[in-house]
Parts: sequence; structure tokens; C-alpha cells
Amino acid sequence: MSSPQTQIRSTFILNLKLNFINFWKLAIPFLIVFLILRLIEVWAVFNIHSLEYSKAQITLMGWAYDLQWVFYILGFLLILNILLGMIFPQAVRVLVKITLTLLIVLQGGLLFYFTKMLIPLGTDLYAYSLNDVFLTVKASGELNLFNILAILFVLVFVYVLLGLGKWIPLKYQTAVVLTVVCYGYLIGIGIAKNAQKEQPAELERNLMANKSSYFYDQSYNYFTSNEYLYFDFFLASANSGDRLVSKDLTETNYPFLHSNDYPDVLGPYFDEFDTLPDIVFVIVEGLGKAYSGEDAYLGSFTPFLDSLSGHSLYWKNGLSTTGRTFGVLTGMFGSLPFAQKGFMDQAPILPLHHTLLSLLKTNGYFTNFHIGADKNFDNVNYFLQYQQVDRILDLTSFDADFEETPSKSGFSWGYPDKAMFENAMRKLPVSSQPQVSIFQTQTSHDPFLIPDEEKYLAMFEKYIQNDLISLPLTTGEYRKYKNMYASILYVDEAIKEFFQAYQKLPKYENTIFIITGDHRLPEIPLATTIDRFHVPIMIFSPKLNRSKRMHGVTSHFEITPTILSLLENRFDLDLPSKVAWKGYVMDTSSTFQSKISNPLMRNKNQLVDYISGEYVLADNQLYQLYDNMGMEPVTDVAMKEKLLTEFATYKNSNRFATENNRILPDTLAVYIPKN
Repeated sequence: MSSPQTQIRSTFILNLKLNFINFWKLAIPFLIVFLILRLIEVWAVFNIHSLEYSKAQITLMGWAYDLQWVFYILGFLLILNILLGMIFPQAVRVLVKITLTLLIVLQGGLLFYFTKMLIPLGTDLYAYSLNDVFLTVKASGELNLFNILAILFVLVFVYVLLGLGKWIPLKYQTAVVLTVVCYGYLIGIGIAKNAQKEQPAELERNLMANKSSYFYDQSYNYFTSNEYLYFDFFLASANSGDRLVSKDLTETNYPFLHSNDYPDVLGPYFDEFDTLPDIVFVIVEGLGKAYSGEDAYLGSFTPFLDSLSGHSLYWKNGLSTTGRTFGVLTGMFGSLPFAQKGFMDQAPILPLHHTLLSLLKTNGYFTNFHIGADKNFDNVNYFLQYQQVDRILDLTSFDADFEETPSKSGFSWGYPDKAMFENAMRKLPVSSQPQVSIFQTQTSHDPFLIPDEEKYLAMFEKYIQNDLISLPLTTGEYRKYKNMYASILYVDEAIKEFFQAYQKLPKYENTIFIITGDHRLPEIPLATTIDRFHVPIMIFSPKLNRSKRMHGVTSHFEITPTILSLLENRFDLDLPSKVAWKGYVMDTSSTFQSKISNPLMRNKNQLVDYISGEYVLADNQLYQLYDNMGMEPVTDVAMKEKLLTEFATYKNSNRFATENNRILPDTLAVYIPKN
């Protein structure tokens, strides 16, 4: 007869085995669902987008990453199950079941985001306010009663589905084998990743990645990272003799401060101005070089801008400074550091800084800003108010005869681009005072709804069948993105009509126009990691004495120093002797070269790209640049170390200067416009 202790021990072991088996009966359906979700993801992505990768390879490699994430989750929950399952068996089972249900639904949501954007959701989520996220989702048309009910249904369905695992005939020995496989796989894939020497291309890496794992890793790094520490000695490596401008960075308390000694590189291309010229900026949402202008590898969908470029100074190797709109104003007009989440995220209290707008305003310019969207999005209003912009027209400033952009959900971003231009031209002050006018478009943005949609879809069809000089893709591949291409055709026509209207103004002949994109559309697959930043930059003016195609690499950071140098060389401007521009000057070279060193910010919270000379560091991989912003991975340990050091210098200086109000000293506050 067995003793009571033996019976207790026997019951304990039996319960432990049952608990162990029951856990894996939940875990197996969880694993199977993740493998099925990968099949759904590959089918959806390849059905929506035109991709050259092998479906089979992406699926198999994707499963490898999915298993890593699944086993990571199960390995953690198994330990929790063993520790608490013997004491609270029912509660732990329900907790595990709910956790696995939420993780499956989260994976589904992340897959839905990825299929549209081809970029996994990461820390950029945390950089936007809840209101900005709400507006973005609402404008996309996805926030509706049907989708909310669908999510609730999926939650219940998945919870019930996981419960069906109790019918799986599973023995204890099998559960042990699964446990060994779980932890052994995690160890094995960890070793394999460490042995991997070269990373796949960004898009291929994103396709294979488990979207939940990516989101978790990015979130963990965001909430735990403390990588920015500032040291004075970083300044020692900041100067380089092969740059377009040599900066005397000697102020350790102001790491970006240097003498205002920029050459006038545009002067030879301009005749004499009558008076201080008006300056007009047209910032085009999503205008990527991939589908605009000469050598556009997808074919150009901007016929008017193409014709205008033949009479302009045109930079084919232009770069935006951010992969999203949040950085275009601060990059173009302030050549400013990014801070942690974009410079304007520091609002309402911004560090002391100068911009083209503020310096020209102190020199007698009247400043205007026009957009069809809400000026409060991305804190644009705070930035403009800091510059004391005289006149700001946003969606609250349209006349009653204008109609908002069509919407899917009853909410839209605001007014379409043609309405924005027309409303602005109605109200543009007619004055002898010189003006800076900014026109920022936004119609070529998700969800890509445009007025007279049928007209522009028909224009798109005619364009791909008759007007494109060559078809790099099949018509079927173009049609997968027809709404996006149609929106580009729409905004190109809107700019054409804007120019026709502007030519009638008396000061047209004495005006400089600068046209560029804020970034490339990410919804159309990227060719390279730098493709998202590759935008055309164009300067047109009736005062130009010749046109020219520039092959030198130039970013938005270079625009403000270059324009100010042109004006200062022609007119008696009162400009500070010290500045903190991150950029250099626009490179007017007729042959390809890159003589800048600038950081590039993909998304808010994602500062992983850096260009220095003809090399780019992206995701810790070194690439060499070629004309038309082609790039190839290279192995050059010394060059990579050089870029890593320069990038570290920037990141430390960026954090120190923006968080401690150390961009400019108080002595330069006299150049900040007053109310």
C-alpha cells in the first residue's frame, strides 16, 4: 500500500504532465494559424504589388522567422504555465488562451498594414499623437462600424478556434519533443543569424520578417534605448576636406554652429533681378524620382514638370531628408537636426533656431503658407508660428464654393490640390513687398482619392498605352497602382494650371520657383533603401539665363543655405555671422558626385540611414552610390567605420542640441522675428 506522500507525489506529476499536454494543445493551433497567416500574407502581397521575388523563397524564409517568433512566445508562456499552472490551472489556461488570441489578431492587423505599405509597422507608431493616428486611420476609410464588428468577430472566432486544440490526441512524450524543438530552434536560429555576413535588401528583408516580431523588437528598443550620449571629442571628426563647404565646428556647447560662409553657386545661372525676388516653393506630396522626370525607372508620370525641367536647373539626384512628410519643412527651410522624433515633435516649445522664413522675414519679406489639409497635423502650426509666418491658409480657410476631397468614411484630409492652388491664388496679396509663398500639396496621399476620378483613371490608361516613352513594367503591373499614378497625373496637372495662373501676376518675371517632392510614395515598391528619399529638385525662374541638368547629389538640407547665399550676393541682406545649417550648398556638377554628409530619417523614431560622400550606411549595411541614386552593397571595413563614427557624431550632437536648446546661442535671437 502506497504512502500518502507517494500518492501526493504521483498526483503532482500527473497534474504536471496534464498541464504540460494541455499547454501544447493550445500551442499547436496557435503555431498552425501563424503558418497559415504567412501563406495569406504572401498571397495578398504578391497579388497587390508587383514584385520580382520568388513566392516560394519568401514563404519558406518567412516561415523560418515566423517559427522563431512563435517559439519565442510559446517558450515564455510555457515557463509561466509551469510556474503558475499547478496553482491556478484554469486561470492560467484562460490567460494563455487570451494572450495567444490577441497575438494572432495583432499579427493579422500588422499584416494588413504591411500589405498596403510594404513597410512593417514599428516605432513610427509611437511618434504620432493619438489624434494624428486617429485622423490617419479615419481618412483611410478603414475606421468604420463594419471593420470594428469584423475585428470583434475575429477575436471570438480565434478564441474558439484555439479551444479546438483540446481534441488533439497528444501524448506526454510528444509534448516533451515539442518543447525540445521549441528551445532548440531558438538557439539554432540565433547562431545562424550571428553567422550571417550580409543582409538581404530592405524590401526582401521586410517581406520575410515576422511582422509581430518586428513590431515587438522596435517597441522594445524604443522604450529601453539610451544610445545617445554626448561627448565633446565627437566634434574632432566633423570636418572633412572633400565636402562642398568646410564648416568650422569648434563650439562644443553648440555642435552645429559654424561661420556663415557659403559660396553663391546659383548666381552664374541668373540674370539681374529687378528687386528682391519673390520666392515660391511647391512641395509635392509623394513626388518620387522613380516616376518623375528623366531616367525615371518606372517611367515618368509628370508630363508638365518634365517640360518645365527643360527650362530649369534640375537635380536628378535629389534627396528628401525624411521618408515621410514630417521633416520636409524643417529640412528645406531650416536645415535643422531631427531631434528624437522629428524637429516639430518638440512643439510647442522649440529650441532657438533660424530658417529661411525667419531670416527673410527680418529682411522685409512677407511670408505665406498654403495647404489643403489641417495645419495642426505634425505640429506644423507651431513651426510656422515660430517663424511668424504672416499668412497661413489651411482647410479652415477655403471659400464656400470649394468641395473637399472625396472620402471613404465621411472624413478626408481636406481640400484637393487644384482647390488649394486656386484658393491661394485668389487670396495671394498683391504688393510691392517681396514674398515667400509655400504651396504644399496632399492629394497624392493614401487613400489616393481625387476629384473626377474617372477622368484621371482614363488619363492613366491612355498614358501607359500611348504616352510613356518606354514601359519598364507590363500594363498589368502598372494597373496595380493605378490610383497612385492617377493621383500623380492629377497633381501634375494642378501644378500646370497653377503656373498658368501665376504667369498673369505682375511679379511673375521676378520670381524664383523651387519644386520638389517631400518623399517618394512607399506604397509603390521601393527599388533600394535610398529610393524612398530620391526626389527631383527643380529651380525655375524667368530670370534664369540657361537651363542645366545637375548630377551632383543634393538634399533638402542644402536648399536654404543656397538660396540665402544667392540673395546675399545680390542684395544687402542682414544675415547672422554664425549659422547651424546641417546642409552644404546645392551641387551644380554636370557629372555624378556626392560631396555631402547628411543623416536621413526614414520614419519618426527611425534614424538608421546616413549618406557620406558616395557611400550610404543603411541598417548597418554599407552601400556605394551611383548616378540616378543606384546603390550596391560593398564590403569596406575602413569606410564603414568612418560612416559609423560620423553617424554617431550626428546622433549625439542631434540629441544634445535639441534637448538642451543648443542649436543657436541667445546672442543670435535678434534674427528671430517678433510679433
